[in-house]
Amino acid sequence: MPTSKRPAGGSRRSSPARRSAPKRQARPAPAPAHMPDSRARAAGSRRFFAVMVLVLCVAAVVLCVVAAARLTGLADGGAPAVTGVTTDVTFASARGTNLHATITLPDYLADEDTANDADAPLVVMCHGFTGNRSGDGHFQPLADMLAASGIASIRVDFAGNGESEEPFTAYTLQSMYDDIESAISYMRGAYPITQVGLLGHSMGGRVVSLHLSESIAAAALWSPANGNGLNGLEFIDHDANNLESMRQAAVEAGSYDVSGWNVTISADFVNQMDTSHPCDFIREYTGALLVAFNGGDTELLSQTTIDDTLQAAKDRGTDFVDLSGQFANANHNYQSAAGDEAETAAISESIEGQTAQFFIDALLPADDAAV
Repeated sequence: MPTSKRPAGGSRRSSPARRSAPKRQARPAPAPAHMPDSRARAAGSRRFFAVMVLVLCVAAVVLCVVAAARLTGLADGGAPAVTGVTTDVTFASARGTNLHATITLPDYLADEDTANDADAPLVVMCHGFTGNRSGDGHFQPLADMLAASGIASIRVDFAGNGESEEPFTAYTLQSMYDDIESAISYMRGAYPITQVGLLGHSMGGRVVSLHLSESIAAAALWSPANGNGLNGLEFIDHDANNLESMRQAAVEAGSYDVSGWNVTISADFVNQMDTSHPCDFIREYTGALLVAFNGGDTELLSQTTIDDTLQAAKDRGTDFVDLSGQFANANHNYQSAAGDEAETAAISESIEGQTAQFFIDALLPADDAAV
């Protein structure tokens, strides 16, 4: 049996009566505060996950409340959360032809169960020469904004334009006037329509100007072709002498081929232009009015036409919404003159949004006018 080797320096004898106490293991030194041990890390993780769960729960509750508010129509301080329903329709014109149109209704008006529960104002949108009921892409976004506030709208393809089944020679001031009346009659026959507003762009703006009366509660004119008499055709030729020669040729032949536009206009259209004076109607109009011109208009309209239209609006003696200085970089169709997509989007948003707000303020009770 091997013997223990004594340590150097002599022997030490332990007392047999004393038993050595078990050694207490020393506690590990506490870790620095900035370096938690495993237990601290675990506790921190639990706290982190608890906070995240709480945040997610709160977010879920908020989303549920917002969704419920929208569904119950209380998302905006009690105002109804309305959306639009767009449908293409066809009905008879005063000429016995088919009018192709698009209507956009507030959702409650489109629902058969609620269509008669509330009245709705109407806006009729009128496109320009050789245009169509898309209004260069502006009419649908505008219609959606109006519907979201409880305003119905309708836009038609005038004779010879868009999906119209008629030749362009049927396009006259009288036919457009009649089509506006037919559109209003169609909507009144199908829905509980109250007040009526009109929007017209370019030649559509001229027709709207000629349609102004006490029965029209509000009118918006986008770059109206409101030159006096034949000067309303200055977008075809700025020379008044040439316009008179065109009129004479149209009267003699019954029609006139317009070079550069690829259309044939009728003698009736030219004669009606010659005898019409839209600014006179603006001066006498007492309803709400918006007038807009842009930087590119002078390529088609004379400065005299622009100045005369704005002066006629001022001569009414009542305030009107004047947007004529806001679109310096726009062309006649309220798109970027430089072809910049972002600029076009900004121009469109501005003209559509301000026009929508104009109609909302003019056609809805004050309590319902906030978008």
